[in-house]
Amino acid sequence: MTGLQWNYDVLRNYYASRKLNPIIQHLLQACPGSCVWGIGGHSVVLKVAPGIAAKVSLEPGDERLVREQAILTRLLDADPACPYIIQSFLQRDDVIFFELLENGTLHQQLTFVNSPKPIFRWMYQLSLAVAALEPIGYAHGDLNPRNVVFDSEDTLRLIDFDHSLQAGGKVDVGDEPYVRYHNDPSHYGWAGPATEQFALGSLFWYMTRGSELYSELSGFDRVNTLIARKFPSLDLQDPVNRIISNCWEEKYVSVAELVTDLEVILGEEEVIEGRHETINQEEKKIICEKYYREVMALVTAREKNELNQHDA
Repeated sequence: MTGLQWNYDVLRNYYASRKLNPIIQHLLQACPGSCVWGIGGHSVVLKVAPGIAAKVSLEPGDERLVREQAILTRLLDADPACPYIIQSFLQRDDVIFFELLENGTLHQQLTFVNSPKPIFRWMYQLSLAVAALEPIGYAHGDLNPRNVVFDSEDTLRLIDFDHSLQAGGKVDVGDEPYVRYHNDPSHYGWAGPATEQFALGSLFWYMTRGSELYSELSGFDRVNTLIARKFPSLDLQDPVNRIISNCWEEKYVSVAELVTDLEVILGEEEVIEGRHETINQEEKKIICEKYYREVMALVTAREKNELNQHDA
């Protein structure tokens, strides 16, 4: 599967009303064969070399990218580090260089790929990735099928930590059915095991059914149905259905407790880790450092001043 593969002119036209971070253009200029791979509300992802992507903030000094950098550093420094978190090679001002996985998002896998899928293994891998945030006091905050990607061995990675929150913070972004309003219509609840497992329950439903929860309803009806805590009738004799129901009802004290439940229910055959793409991290880091030096050499004095003003 491929990304957008835009050049800089297409990107500039798309964000016509915004002044883009100069690092974006210079990275595309410095990296032969590079392209715009994905876009977002406050950052873009560039394919800069085989197996390497760069996430760049649209505007210099964006605090969300700074937060993502800090979280990735803490996750990768964990002992042991979770293998189902996207791997970062290098972090610099306004840029995260990380592994580029081209086997699609969970949404793409479930929508466009007809081959058999290790669904139960994915459930387990995703739960481990989300649980890895708990010891450092964070929740992902934006779990959805587009923030889950796969390597060539169909092993999962969780991505996009720019909306991650400290436990107890207000979840104010998200799409139904992976979030739902509680009593306060201004946010989707308090970040933590409750919000995370609710999202996981809806992701597990999508994985096992092939369509999103309440996809047949209009947006307004879907929102109200979720607010009312109305869920499809499930055969709770089926252990996977029971896990989905437990997640929607927010019965797990922690996501780690959900992981334990999955291990018991799925058994050893389904929770084996599987194979990963082999990555020479030090080699990738050297490549990223080279490209970043070239980018900084291209930045003009005026652009450096603008970047420094944002950093200040």
